[in-house]
Amino acid sequence: MGYFILGVGALVALLLLARWIANADPRLLAWTVKVAGGVALLIIGVVLFVSDRLQWLMYLVPLALPVYFQWRSNRMRRRNAQGPAPGGRSDVNTGWLRMELDHDSGAMRGAVLRGRFAGRGLAGMSLDELRELLDEVGADPDSVGVLEAYLDRVHGPGWRGGAADEGTGAGSSREGGSGRAGLSGMTEPEALEILGLGPNAGVDDIKEAHRRLMAKLHPDRGGSTYLAAKINQAKDTLLKRR
Repeated sequence: MGYFILGVGALVALLLLARWIANADPRLLAWTVKVAGGVALLIIGVVLFVSDRLQWLMYLVPLALPVYFQWRSNRMRRRNAQGPAPGGRSDVNTGWLRMELDHDSGAMRGAVLRGRFAGRGLAGMSLDELRELLDEVGADPDSVGVLEAYLDRVHGPGWRGGAADEGTGAGSSREGGSGRAGLSGMTEPEALEILGLGPNAGVDDIKEAHRRLMAKLHPDRGGSTYLAAKINQAKDTLLKRR
């Protein structure tokens, strides 16, 4: 009777597991399989160690290595065939602004972190307000560069001419565009945010993210010179540490 109840319980558990697998998010399912596989291997290792049969691992490892390398090769082949994953995002933070770039659409969004317009989103600000903000952040080259890139992308290069017509001050300070916005030093976390990568990104991931972003933001394609320079700097920063 006990085995019958145990069998029914196991059958119900298998049915529930099959139902969950059919409806689970593929990413969650992949993560669960990895964790379960790791736990199972750990348990097997402990059992072999306790039962003094650890020598069996010496025979299993040579058999498992070809399987692992074949799996890794297939995974890389599928990944390259699928191309870059959609939905990527880059974040650029300066002393005054927090900017976000959508990799798919190339759209830019931003928010002001301090000053007169603190808490405001750039999308909700008028062109005149954005020009005032540009004057306010004038002492921070990174903030100037990223804000000018946003203005070029959203309002087109015509905003520079309008500012210049105002005469001295704001207009004259913008002559030459973002050339006055130099590049400051960059840390590895900042570089990862700009390329939209995680801390475990490899050399191939870095190069692919750089290629994808430059396809959107290269000046020859209507992008920003400043952002293109930041993307190049992010790639160089990460590759030096790999």
